[in-house]
Amino acid sequence: MTKGTKLYSIINLKCPRCQKGDLFINTGWIVYKQILDMPEECSNCNLSYNVEPGFYTAALWISYPIVLVVFIPLIILGFSLKSLHMFFTVLYPGIVVLSLLFQIPLMRFTRAILLNMHVDFNKHF
Repeated sequence: MTKGTKLYSIINLKCPRCQKGDLFINTGWIVYKQILDMPEECSNCNLSYNVEPGFYTAALWISYPIVLVVFIPLIILGFSLKSLHMFFTVLYPGIVVLSLLFQIPLMRFTRAILLNMHVDFNKHF
């Protein structure tokens, strides 16, 4: 994964234009405070992260197919087991715990994807 690609910006949660500034106030994938708080603009290139009111609600439409791709096969696997007792005592609680654990990284990931869909990398920053 090289700098200058959208994947670099998304995985590292960096500004899509300069790929130096952080997208979130608290960096990293797993955070416990200020989960979705973003600075007003990039600390390096001054790109405004507040594109328009309600811009990041579109991230819900990005996260929905991701959740389907991950959890539908797990649910199908569970119902294909010969004993549904095992599904509801072991697998289903595991799916619920996984969904809770991955919710915060998924929200941050989808915001990064959405911003990268609208802003291109500029090597002059």
